[in-house]
Amino acid sequence: MGVSTSRVAEEIGENGTLSHKVKDLEVLLDLFRGSVASSINIEPFCKLLDDAKKKKSKTPRVSTDEIKETLNKIEASSKEIKEALFFLETNKIQSFICGCTEKLDSKNFEKISGKWKVLDVPKGSRLSTFDTLVDVIQGQKNIRVDNLDGKELSTLLKAKKFPKIRIHRKANSKKEMYQALRMPPPNIRLTLWDMDLCLLRIHTGGHTSTKIQALSKQVTEAFCYIIDIMIERKRPVGVVTFSDKLVAKATGSHYGGEDLVKPLVFHALRRHWMKLDRTLELTDAITKSRNFVENDLYVNAAYPEWRNAHIEKFKQNPMPNSKEWHIARTREDFKKKTGQTLEHSEMILFDDGDRNIDEANDQNVIGVLVDDKTGFTVVAWEEAMERAWTEYLQNTPN
Repeated sequence: MGVSTSRVAEEIGENGTLSHKVKDLEVLLDLFRGSVASSINIEPFCKLLDDAKKKKSKTPRVSTDEIKETLNKIEASSKEIKEALFFLETNKIQSFICGCTEKLDSKNFEKISGKWKVLDVPKGSRLSTFDTLVDVIQGQKNIRVDNLDGKELSTLLKAKKFPKIRIHRKANSKKEMYQALRMPPPNIRLTLWDMDLCLLRIHTGGHTSTKIQALSKQVTEAFCYIIDIMIERKRPVGVVTFSDKLVAKATGSHYGGEDLVKPLVFHALRRHWMKLDRTLELTDAITKSRNFVENDLYVNAAYPEWRNAHIEKFKQNPMPNSKEWHIARTREDFKKKTGQTLEHSEMILFDDGDRNIDEANDQNVIGVLVDDKTGFTVVAWEEAMERAWTEYLQNTPN
């Protein structure tokens, strides 16, 4: 299912969304009518959206502060206002547009309280059972589906030129939002991340003397949530980086290479799990995180330029200035651990380096370039899942 546009990262929000598009708030408002705060007098909220539309802007937006101010003015109990504010602040409404495929039919949806909810998710689809079908998009025309019956909806979805559909996803928690994301298809057996400007929002220079517990707060939210889900589902993961403990030692830094990556992931996951489960004891979180990092996290870390200049075996046989060596070593580690051969086509790599991604793709690894301004986000994850599932379905008999 081809993704046309995505605001997933913004909607889930690592730091919260400061403003909301009016088009999305209109759907949010519609959902409010029958869910979170059904008794709220929504007229002031409607007026806020109408005023926003009158502004001279191609994409009218309403700030979170304006929304809060409006909700505090309306006639509602403090409980209802609190529920509505909580709903907005946690950004549990996600909007995206995707293309239809020939397998998508009205049978994949069920009409509940006048809304077409996703009932059955086609294999490899971006849809989830948290989703509501809002409208079908044909060219420049948006067709609302609330008043359609199943036959009419099927006709729209099965148009000769497959239309696009707008989906809104509503979940009960941020973790549910992440759990609704696609995981890799069965043929993907290992997923790898770079460290600097990828799983980390910042660049360490490959080595650091900063306390790792403090540095671990710069690990992206998307990495923590997705790694957590991958661990739960027993999907192997790893880190390949130019950070190098030999360079750290040569420069007098405390941490580099594996000595940086493993504690970094350890502290990030320990904090993540304790945040999700307030009843989790510190000792249990430490044990869980340590067991994963020491036993299940694949790590290969080396800086090619430095090793080629200072290590004799690399002077004779230089390490490629890409992640080729790191991936080769990871495949060796996988064989030692599992007794199975790992093919390049069975791997995904997230990296902020163009050369690393280009050469990974040349080796048939699914390489996805991460925006170095944000680090790893759901946008990069969805790009990888789209490519992986498309290839898998194309090569798998029905």
